[in-house]
Amino acid sequence: MKIISAIVLVCNCSGFNFSQGQIPAIKKAPGTFKRILRTAPISTHSRIYQSLVYCNSYNGLLIFHLHLTNRAMINSCKFFIWCIALLLCTNGFAQSSPVKKNEKPVVEISVHQNLSSDEVLTLSRTYQDKALWFKEVPHFNRDSTVYYFDKAALLLQNSKPLQYKRLAELYRDITDRANRSHNFNIVDSLAPIGWAYYEKIPENKKDKVLGYDLLINWALIKIIRGEPKQGLELFVKALDLLKDDKRPEIQLKILKDKGRFYYQYGLPEEEEIAIQYIRKSIIGYENSDYPEKQEALVTAYKVLTYYYEESNPDSTDYYMNQFQELLPQITNPFHHTWYYYSMGNHLINRKKYEEAKSYLIETIQVLEKYNLTTIDIYQFAHSRIGDIAREEGRYDEAISYYEKARNSSIAINTKANTAYFIQKLFNIYELKEDYKTALEYYKEWSEANNIIEVERNERSLRESELQVNVLKQDKELAANQQKQTIYTVALIIGALLLALLYRNYRLKQSSNQKLRALNGELAEKNVLLDQRNAENELLLKEIHHRVKNNLEMVKSLIALQSAQIDDPATKDAMIASQNRVQSMGIIHQKLYQGTNLGSIEMKDYFLNLGEGILDSFNAEDRVKIECAMDNLELDIDTAVPIGLIVNELLTNALKYAFPKQQQGVINISLEKSSNQNLRLEVTDNGVGKTAGLAPRGTGFGSQLVQLLTLQLNGKMRERNNKGTHIEFDFMIQKSA
Repeated sequence: MKIISAIVLVCNCSGFNFSQGQIPAIKKAPGTFKRILRTAPISTHSRIYQSLVYCNSYNGLLIFHLHLTNRAMINSCKFFIWCIALLLCTNGFAQSSPVKKNEKPVVEISVHQNLSSDEVLTLSRTYQDKALWFKEVPHFNRDSTVYYFDKAALLLQNSKPLQYKRLAELYRDITDRANRSHNFNIVDSLAPIGWAYYEKIPENKKDKVLGYDLLINWALIKIIRGEPKQGLELFVKALDLLKDDKRPEIQLKILKDKGRFYYQYGLPEEEEIAIQYIRKSIIGYENSDYPEKQEALVTAYKVLTYYYEESNPDSTDYYMNQFQELLPQITNPFHHTWYYYSMGNHLINRKKYEEAKSYLIETIQVLEKYNLTTIDIYQFAHSRIGDIAREEGRYDEAISYYEKARNSSIAINTKANTAYFIQKLFNIYELKEDYKTALEYYKEWSEANNIIEVERNERSLRESELQVNVLKQDKELAANQQKQTIYTVALIIGALLLALLYRNYRLKQSSNQKLRALNGELAEKNVLLDQRNAENELLLKEIHHRVKNNLEMVKSLIALQSAQIDDPATKDAMIASQNRVQSMGIIHQKLYQGTNLGSIEMKDYFLNLGEGILDSFNAEDRVKIECAMDNLELDIDTAVPIGLIVNELLTNALKYAFPKQQQGVINISLEKSSNQNLRLEVTDNGVGKTAGLAPRGTGFGSQLVQLLTLQLNGKMRERNNKGTHIEFDFMIQKSA
């Protein structure tokens, strides 16, 4: 049926001393009231039985809101009479049993006492679900959340027997700061009540996660209220409950709560540890589908945004964007207002005051719309607007916002925040040069700050006071886990090594037989290869020998031919050709006579070449050839061009450097530089060349030297100083 809500009756009930926000009920109603209920129609009676009368007290007036069905409205006249009788009966009872001073009245409709335990459980869960429903937008209503939470609590507290587990579960939701139901001061007093109910649960029925949540909620409340010592005691107690629970979702929950608690604890050395826990929890929740995933990620992004605000604006932007992506899925208005506030704060740091102010005003409007003016963001939003006014020189406006922030902080007793806002007031009055008022605020700030400093000192001495070091426990736990990991890895590695060793042993046995067979085959092949290599070397030496013999034959033919020539120029050309053939023949001679068929030792080669050329010119007695160089071996492709070049230079020196049978010395030097290039130097102490004099001879020798130099990627330099000095630099790497 459709439910119709109406204000049924307003009457004077000054005999009651209702506390604001509490739900009045009727306890031990007289028998007259019971008789009235029995005579009421079925529909009306059922509705009163199920939902109770919703009452508000304003200035001694009791307003009853009755939820009626359509059928009940038919008998509305009779119902008014029953309600009047109810009020008269209740008022008479209240006057006969006045509430003692400072005693909160407990009023309850007696019909709830007739509910069974299962009905109480069902009805209390219905109230609790309704309370949680009202904490979400768009139907957010903080008063309704408080109302239904209190209604569920009163129902459970007045049922017999008391259901401690159900009460503890209810108080877990009431004290959870994400729900932000009751006033901050009230929720601090409710947290120990929830824990007391949990402790009365029989040991075999206790849910340790439930106890952990109650203690964590309580610890965070204490930290926010500026009571770190009590907060740390509760936090250590909570961790101890779940120290043996290895479930992944529980370990992830502990990581998140550790990061949040350490960060809010406020000591610099613990912030880094907090951030490490927060990052690990983000990775875990992003890869999970746990019910608390969104709330955990929102909390983590908030902490990281605060942490990087000053040091790394880019990281702040990143986490703000991550937070913004979650907003459409978030129904908790506190997170929306936090985002508006953080955007305003972020824009102030970037000097974008107008845009920042719009976000901060929106924050305040949303908080006031939902009656959330008792949370700290409300204070700080006013404070930051005051900062904008101060930066723009509007000091009176800034003072107004700072005073609102301070008064809001005093209302919920957040000591550190209050001191912070008082300091802002002291500074702004100092800027206004109102030193008298500034001094008053300075004294007020100094007193508040001294109290906070004492509490901070207590935090720094927490190890001796609590006899528990949470960080040390974490480090020891991490060290133990690391040792276990090392032992496990070592055991696995050891097992793998043993398996590999056994496998290698078996493989080695099987492969040794194959290797022995292969070695026998290889030995036979090596013998055959050695024989073939010896045969090839012998054949190659024979080839070089025959080439040398052929070149000697060519040389002899040239010598015979030159003996029959009378023309001196032609005879000189024939002798030069004879020497060139000889230079190549000596190379092949060295190859078949030496042990290395691939290279020639150049020093010995130059000496033999020089002796042959001296002999052809009959100059052994008057010209001496010296080789001032170390032993150097070159391959045949390099040795032949260099031999021909040296041959041409020696021939030229013997023909022109020492006229009229002069005596002299020719020096030959060949060395390899560090970059594997060659340097050849041929010098004589003869007459040298005369500048401007045309070269003698045919010029073929000079052309041949230039061509061979190019072949070896070389450069030639010539200078005349007490003879002729010719240098060559060959880049043999490029020529190869």
